[in-house]
Amino acid sequence: MSSTLIVQWGMKEFCQVVDLPPAYVIEIVEHGIVEPQGRTPDDWLFDDRAPVLARRAAKLRDDLHIEWEGVALALELLEEVQQLRTENQMLRQRLGRFVQE
Repeated sequence: MSSTLIVQWGMKEFCQVVDLPPAYVIEIVEHGIVEPQGRTPDDWLFDDRAPVLARRAAKLRDDLHIEWEGVALALELLEEVQQLRTENQMLRQRLGRFVQE
């Protein structure tokens, strides 16, 4: 029987992990890019997927100079593209079983 370690960070620890100021993290949460548990920043708990999303969001904002709404949309579209690529690969593998090359 294996146990899964669940990592969660509070706001202060999360800001240190992602190397972002609290104001950035609050903006990221307000735009739905990262969805911590808890009602207020003092209560927020971030899961192990949140740092990757927060860093990616901050990089998009800084590199492309776009507003948080644009960052949220870009991340959503990038995730959709990745899902479509994964689905496409799976369908190609299935199709490969029926088609002789």
